[in-house]
Amino acid sequence: MSEPVSGLYERFLELLSPGPGPAGPPPLSDGREPARARYGERIDGTGRSHPVLITRDEWILDQIDLARSFDQLLTADDVVVVAAPYELSFTGAGVDRAIELIGASVISVGTGNTICPMPRLLALIKEYEATALVCSPGLATELAGLALASEQPLDHATVRSVICVGEACSRKRLDRIGAAWGARACALYGTASTPTVAVPCAYGALHVCDHRLRASVRDVPSGETAPDGARARGAVTRGELLLAAADTGSPDGESRATGELVELGPADRACACGARSAVLTPLGRVSEAVAARRGPVSAVDVERVVFDCAELAPHFACAVREGGFDVTCAVTDGETVRDGEAKRSLEKRIRAELDVDADVRIVAVHDWNTAVS
Repeated sequence: MSEPVSGLYERFLELLSPGPGPAGPPPLSDGREPARARYGERIDGTGRSHPVLITRDEWILDQIDLARSFDQLLTADDVVVVAAPYELSFTGAGVDRAIELIGASVISVGTGNTICPMPRLLALIKEYEATALVCSPGLATELAGLALASEQPLDHATVRSVICVGEACSRKRLDRIGAAWGARACALYGTASTPTVAVPCAYGALHVCDHRLRASVRDVPSGETAPDGARARGAVTRGELLLAAADTGSPDGESRATGELVELGPADRACACGARSAVLTPLGRVSEAVAARRGPVSAVDVERVVFDCAELAPHFACAVREGGFDVTCAVTDGETVRDGEAKRSLEKRIRAELDVDADVRIVAVHDWNTAVS
């Protein structure tokens, strides 16, 4: 970076709204303080959209955390392609600004396939020798498959970092995506109303920004909140993520439900990086989980089982059906596609480990787009 990371706090805290008094913004005619907010939308499990507002101060503090995270992943010499959503979403704009803060170059392509289809995106990466890619796990996978099909081997690509956003993804699949690109792969995590909730450390673990946020979970489907001592006793707690401001004194009545299914690591176990902030594992939307005797099962849980199979490419699709999942995986070896035993083995393991039924389909990588359309 061109300036110390600590300078980001000093420089951007100056942008926060001043307190009441002569230096503050002039009040409205009725005495109220002017509202400063960014507008976006979230989509619920039924496909309906809902407005989301973020205050200007929340947005700036979010940018600081994101920039500090990128400072550990990127340098001012990096050229970063950002293929993240901008339309009524905070993701693309937030990532763009944070990357610019650390001095790196940005190529913003969004997710509009009409303006920048995947072949053009691959051409941009090659033409400008992009060193990092920010996109969803699915897009990173499809780009790798397209490069393979078009005889543009990624082992000669300049990309050194793939930063995944927008979709919950298991560590095992991230490793498979990184291997496909010959790069390091990690993830960022946020919700529709809090764009940056957890950021990756050097070991790839997602740490909650606990100087700004207090994270807890409540049981699904009972709705009971995990007791405060649960994480302190060394247990991994699992349930719907609840978020509150870190400076909120009362533990009750302040947290807001996010609709996100997560695991929170134990508070008394430090990460390999040395940080003691909570490690969060995203599992997807609560509404997209399947009920089982041992609790809700998500597509990420299925990923963890599926990607124990070394032959699989990083392609993965999982849809909920009655009481189970329809799972589609891909391989580069045509013999595995024709081998019914591989399919039956995965179905058996998913049922044994997760207590849910799954219908697994294995396709060739070059047939992926047709298979999941």
